[in-house]
Amino acid sequence: MHENRRPMTGAIVALTASFFVVGCSSQGPTTNAPSGSGGTGGAPAGATGGTGAGGNTGGTGGSSAGAGRTGSEGGGGSPSKGGAGGATGGTGTGGFAGDGGAAGHPAGSGGGPPGTGGHPGGGSGGGSPATDGGAGGASSCPGLICEDFETGSIDPAKWETSSKGGTLAVQTQQVAHGKYALHLQGLGSGSDDWTTLFAKNVPAALKTATTFGRASMYFSDTASASLHIQFPFAGSTGTGSGSGPAPTEKLRYLEVGSYNGQWQLSMDIHDVTPNVEDSAYAGAKIPTGKWVCIEWELEDQPDRITLWVAGAQVGVFDNMHINYSSDGTKSGGAIYQGKSSGLIGVFDTFGIGFHDWHPTKAFDVYYDDVVLDTKRVGCPAP
Repeated sequence: MHENRRPMTGAIVALTASFFVVGCSSQGPTTNAPSGSGGTGGAPAGATGGTGAGGNTGGTGGSSAGAGRTGSEGGGGSPSKGGAGGATGGTGTGGFAGDGGAAGHPAGSGGGPPGTGGHPGGGSGGGSPATDGGAGGASSCPGLICEDFETGSIDPAKWETSSKGGTLAVQTQQVAHGKYALHLQGLGSGSDDWTTLFAKNVPAALKTATTFGRASMYFSDTASASLHIQFPFAGSTGTGSGSGPAPTEKLRYLEVGSYNGQWQLSMDIHDVTPNVEDSAYAGAKIPTGKWVCIEWELEDQPDRITLWVAGAQVGVFDNMHINYSSDGTKSGGAIYQGKSSGLIGVFDTFGIGFHDWHPTKAFDVYYDDVVLDTKRVGCPAP
């Protein structure tokens, strides 16, 4: 670890490791529409459907009846689970908008053949996409760990909080979606300054050699003044005899951060002496004064970071993209001790927040719509 970039301290954070998933929704809570019981009446006739997937909960009957425009068979609504259903009422369970038709709302499994009448698709009853239950249903969380802060507070059963100087609060004044978002403030003073949320009860399925994340983030203008701020990161505890700065004294990890206002992607190894830090500068400036969707992929085989901002790739760190190295590593060679793969291990420690290594000015950063998963889940809807 380069002493001029990261001063060393000695606090220790304890992390736990069993399963928990936090509810995540970019649009806030959703409620189920009432089940219908079909037959006749209801809304005007719609397009027909064949088979499809989806829906929430089912009742019986159709959404509407009467003759309608005949539609061709198609694949059901948007995100959905469930069985097949027809367009008209009849019997069986189904969703509000159904199985088949062209697109349509998610629907459940249902009865009735493809035909006329009703909203696109599903036999009967059901609701809008919300929570699991009934005949199928789409989960509101698109990943293995999700957090949209819509509970209005930080649950200590879900997150381990570590702070030095920095402050945090769940608030309503600045949000990307829903009613709440996390506000973190760097004080711009001291040798370093941080507030980090470590995920507790990490699902076993997330502990792999490749992990993805996304968050809606908002940076104040003064965030670009700091030399180096760390934002999301993931890694695993090393077994070497070395020890690095708090709060990640033994961690081997990959991080997304900033350097003089531009994106920085880094690998840090804290369980060796001296500590190792290798970084790539993406060149693109961190966007300030607005909400933006940040996505990242962290890999250990080989060791690599890929960063997307607003859906566009803006930077990569690997053995071919190194701008700074505490131990003299150059682009085109091995990252550390002849290796460019397997340096981190299985990712089992995950953090969000900030760590300002050389505070200069107070700044604000906000998080919303946080998702961690084993695949890229994309940005939330506007």
